Amino acid sequence: MTSERLYIIGNGFDLHHGLKSRYWDFRAYLVNKDENLVEKLEEYFGDDALWSDFEETLSYLDTEQIVDECSNYLVSYSAEDWSDAYNHDYQYELQKRIAIITEDLKNRFTEWVLQLTLPVDAANKKIPLNPDSRFLNFNYTDTLQKLYNIAEQNINYIHNKAVDKNSTLILGHSRDPKANKSLEKLYNDEDTDPRVAEGNQILDSYFEKTYKSTGKIISESSQYFDQLTNMKEVYVLGHSLSSVDFPYFHEILKRIDKATVKWKISFYNKKELIHHSEVFKQFGIDTTLIEFDRLNNIDTQQMSLFPSDDQ
Repeated sequence: MTSERLYIIGNGFDLHHGLKSRYWDFRAYLVNKDENLVEKLEEYFGDDALWSDFEETLSYLDTEQIVDECSNYLVSYSAEDWSDAYNHDYQYELQKRIAIITEDLKNRFTEWVLQLTLPVDAANKKIPLNPDSRFLNFNYTDTLQKLYNIAEQNINYIHNKAVDKNSTLILGHSRDPKANKSLEKLYNDEDTDPRVAEGNQILDSYFEKTYKSTGKIISESSQYFDQLTNMKEVYVLGHSLSSVDFPYFHEILKRIDKATVKWKISFYNKKELIHHSEVFKQFGIDTTLIEFDRLNNIDTQQMSLFPSDDQ
């Protein structure tokens, strides 16, 4: 029987167990596997911001940089050596670069996640989890199953799980393309070169391809969220509580009894503790229902941090 406890699992959970799963670790992997991809990513998005806040930074593609790179392929229609191929060269070069930071990126990301391995001492860092609980897992890894023997039916891999190289991992930014003016609408008019117009459509397609629609994800997982109404305890373990994931928390809060459900929330450092406190204040949760602790201390606690009245 599934308990009345929900665990929300973030990347800090994997890091706690020794997985090198930071985006900076992803960069280190790419340097050895695909240096061209690293160069293009940092050229089009910057380096520090990209690897510190990877998914959100994906929404800040430097389209001007890409256009500048490809502008040499906009050969004048009056050129003496004009060829019909010039009608498509500019668009081809744009598409080639977009493919690198979309298709190549996703393939390499999946490849990287699949090779992540738990260190031999990972079991020494285990946290006492109730295996019959529900788990909302924001990670792509199988740490819960491999290290804790949690049954797969108890886990919702909200952004999917890396099983093989064909796995479709949900990776992207939260900037809704429909809520922002497209390049096509901003820069296209009757005098626009048709090649440039097509190029703007290609650039717009990037934002669509890399958009992580939380609304769609939640809709597809509505049955799972509907099963959380009887939760009495929620553990948030290793989750950064980034604003991009707020919709998932709001979905949970709509279903549980906010006035009684108790929360145990891990934090990494003082800065994160302050951030987490502010977030839950925004969520409208009574502070008396919340307990904060460092993740590396939680494994010293009792199985039930919030004893029920009959215990």
